[in-house]
Parts: sequence; structure tokens; C-alpha cells
Amino acid sequence: MTNAQRAGVAYFGNRILRHVAADMEGLAADGFTGVLHTFTENDLAYYRESMGRIVAASHDAGLDVSVAPWGVAQMFGGEAESRFTAFNPDAGQVLDDGRATPAGCPNNPAVRAFVRAWADAAIDTGADHVFWDEPHWAHPEHFGLDPARWGCRCRHCQARFAERHGGAPMPAELTPEVLAFRQDCLVDFVADLVAHCSAQGAATTVCLLPLVGGVHGLPDWSAVAALPGLGTLATDPYWKAFGEPAGPFVARFSELVGRLAAGHGVGAQIWIQGFRMEPSDEPDIRAAVAAARAAGIQDLWTWGFEACGHMSALAGSDPAAVWAVLRDALTGR
Repeated sequence: MTNAQRAGVAYFGNRILRHVAADMEGLAADGFTGVLHTFTENDLAYYRESMGRIVAASHDAGLDVSVAPWGVAQMFGGEAESRFTAFNPDAGQVLDDGRATPAGCPNNPAVRAFVRAWADAAIDTGADHVFWDEPHWAHPEHFGLDPARWGCRCRHCQARFAERHGGAPMPAELTPEVLAFRQDCLVDFVADLVAHCSAQGAATTVCLLPLVGGVHGLPDWSAVAALPGLGTLATDPYWKAFGEPAGPFVARFSELVGRLAAGHGVGAQIWIQGFRMEPSDEPDIRAAVAAARAAGIQDLWTWGFEACGHMSALAGSDPAAVWAVLRDALTGR
């Protein structure tokens, strides 16, 4: 790793300060330059001051710190649940078949207010970056529902669609107009959050799902790259999770992010898959890192700490061996 190159890792599942501090010192000693701490709704309710101390310990170790809304309102990436949508059922996205979900709707004013309040708490921790991780419309399969369904058709979405289309009612089918509406509303939601942070002098990173087509893809990433106040554009081309070849998949999205970031004067960041990996995936891990570096991306991160060995749902059979590969590939240590 050259002086210009950076390497970071996501960290979660531990709120005992002395253990966190020791892990942060270990990351710095291993050559990592940054850490991302997940900040769930459970943290917001019960660990808010603790998170500030965790960020401070990370800074003491010399690390750059990001915080992410892990599973907040079930609208962002992460294996965490939402208290907000459980307590406010009317905030959930409504699928095309009328089924309510626990995923907050980006067009619902109460949802926006709650996520802004989360952002205020994240900024209060003293972190260097607020990391908006995989903002998305509901994935029905996450809730055990038919993956062919889609959202949202709540009253807020229907009213906003009609307002944009001269009073025409929102179709019950995923027409090109509805798809474009969903994409525009998601960008508008992210823009609101970036602006909210920027107004407080807080730097932001937006990490988009590595999809540019289909129900959940965003075809025009330049709309996000151009957002006023954005600090860094990121994506996480987790090749194994998407069933794609490592090198080409990471290269494709690294080149896209690099080109847009350069064109809009923002940072570029790529995430390397470190969960549900096996020692046999070593060639793919090294190919992914090489592809991102070849595309000119200096800021590489992995999800997550010690190859997620402490979380059985994300760990492979030998996370220690995978972590050694990730650490070497990212930092050269």
C-alpha cells in the first residue's frame, strides 16, 4: 500500500470500550487507515453516548472514522432491525399487492424526519464521515415475501406520483413511469440527507448497490455524484453475493465510480467482499483488490472486521485465514 492508498474495514457487534479500543489499535498496527462503525437504532436508543466514546477511541488509534445507519428504518444495508418502523406501522412501504412492510418509505415525511434525527446523532459522535449505506426500496424477500412484489404504493407515494404526472393515478404495475419515479424519489431522499449533513459541516459518503438495471438498480449514478455537499461516491461490488466473476465485476464498478468521482470532484471508494468467504476465495479477493487499484481507486474497504468471524450468519468456515488474505491484499502487511 502506497502513502496515497487507504484501507478501511467495517466493525460491528461490540460495544465494550476497552475491547473496541484494543481492536482499533490492532487495525492501525496492521496498516488500516479507517474504520466504519455501524450505528443501529438499538445504538441510537441505548448506546448513543457509548458510540461517541467508540469514535474517540478509534481517533486515538489514528483511524479515520465513518458511521453507518445499519438497518435504520430497514432502508439501508445491514443485519439489524428497526424499532422505528415497528413502533410506526404507517411509516412502512406498501407493496403493489397492498401488503405493508417494515421498510420505511422515503416519501413519508415522518421517515425523513427520523433518518435526519439519526444523522444528527451520527454527527454528534464526532465521526469524520456519515456513510449512507445502500439506500434502497424494500426488498420483499428480506421479509419473507414474494420477490416479484415491489413498493411503494403508500398514500405518500401515490400523492407524489399524481402531483408529478398531472393528477394521473399511480399504476399498480411497475411501468417505466413508475420505475423512473422510484429512481427519482430515491435520489431525492439521498439528496435530502446529504444536504442535511452538509448544512452541519459533516462529510458524507453515499454507497450505492452495484446495480444499474432491474427493479433495484439506479441507471444514472451521475445524479448522486453531482449532489451538492457529497464527499465520496462508493459502491460495494460483492461479486460472490451477486454471483459474478470477481475481477470483471469489481473493475466495471470501480471504473464507473472513478469516472464519476473525478468528473464531479468527489472521492471514490470501493468495498471488497469479506463476508461468507472461504480460503479458496483468495484468488478472487486478490483479483478484486487489483482490479479496483488498477481503476485508480485509492480508498478500499472491506466488510468486515476479521472477515465477520464473530457473526455466524456472515462467517465462512475459516474466517481467520480469510482475514489474513484481506489484510495482506488491502494493506500489504
